[in-house]
Amino acid sequence: MDAEWVLTTLTDAMEALEEAIGELESDPDAVDELLPQLLPAVYAKLNYAWNSRELGPEAIEKLDHDELVGFPKDLPM
Repeated sequence: MDAEWVLTTLTDAMEALEEAIGELESDPDAVDELLPQLLPAVYAKLNYAWNSRELGPEAIEKLDHDELVGFPKDLPM
């Protein structure tokens, strides 16, 4: 596993979450409208971080888009 890759992808997810929080803080009355628009990108980026952790940047070429951003099949829960 490439720690630098994992940190890069997790940072991307964190930035998406921070952006979502910022939008919700600036317009809390629109939470019903904004939350369904903002959260899918956060989840997709978290899933991408997990699903690409083994292959790193090569995952983009080797995995289907849906496999990259879909909920991980091998995430222990």
